Amino acid sequence: MKRFALSLLAPLAFVALSSLASSVSAAEIMGKEMTLPATERAVKVEFYRAPGTAKRPTVLMLHGGQGWGGAEGRTENFQHYASELANRGFDAYMVYYYSDQDVADRKANAPGISVKRFPAWAKLVSDLTADVKKMSDSNGKVGLVGFSNGGNLSAHATPLDANIDAAVIHYGGVSRVPGFEAKRFPPLLIMHGEADTREPIERGKKLYDVAKTLGGSVEFVSYPDTNHGFAQNLGTHAADDAFMHTIAFLNKNLKGK
Repeated sequence: MKRFALSLLAPLAFVALSSLASSVSAAEIMGKEMTLPATERAVKVEFYRAPGTAKRPTVLMLHGGQGWGGAEGRTENFQHYASELANRGFDAYMVYYYSDQDVADRKANAPGISVKRFPAWAKLVSDLTADVKKMSDSNGKVGLVGFSNGGNLSAHATPLDANIDAAVIHYGGVSRVPGFEAKRFPPLLIMHGEADTREPIERGKKLYDVAKTLGGSVEFVSYPDTNHGFAQNLGTHAADDAFMHTIAFLNKNLKGK
């Protein structure tokens, strides 16, 4: 029995590509810049509202660390990803969780910024989770979709807050904060490129092992010959396949279907 589910299986890939192709005619949903309250500071987000009036779940998108001033990779790719989430019935928020001081410290090459800031960032994510669950359109379910450092943040934040209902972790791993020990996890979907040179796949596998040991519901999907930062580049084979895994996982855990 294999421990890890291997993606790029033909049936799912065909469904993924067909589904995304069929969504081309769907209107691109534009994000709205706004701020949401949190304990440390007001947090900048871009909000992508799902169509319709029915109550619906929320997804908080957590970017990676490249650039330390925005999303890892091309911002427009993340914006399109958020639009696709909204078109599938999820209110999506791109969360800019770095503070101005975080950016300044990184530019000054201050050591260990990410590790030092994970507790504060996790509190910020918890504050946002509680806030969006109170929205009139919310069905009371919130999931995280994290990329790279945002995936690492998701792995740190979710054990601390049972209010977070599920998390998708792209090329992230267990928390590196000294002394941190997870006691629980919500349902997790971990996806990793097997040729990742920035966040080696062993880190994702370790997170899988820890979550399974704690009795969590966890899936692991790996992509051969795939390096870091692939998931937001919709229109490529691995990204489209990963996105369809994500939608199936979020439908199950945030919509109950």
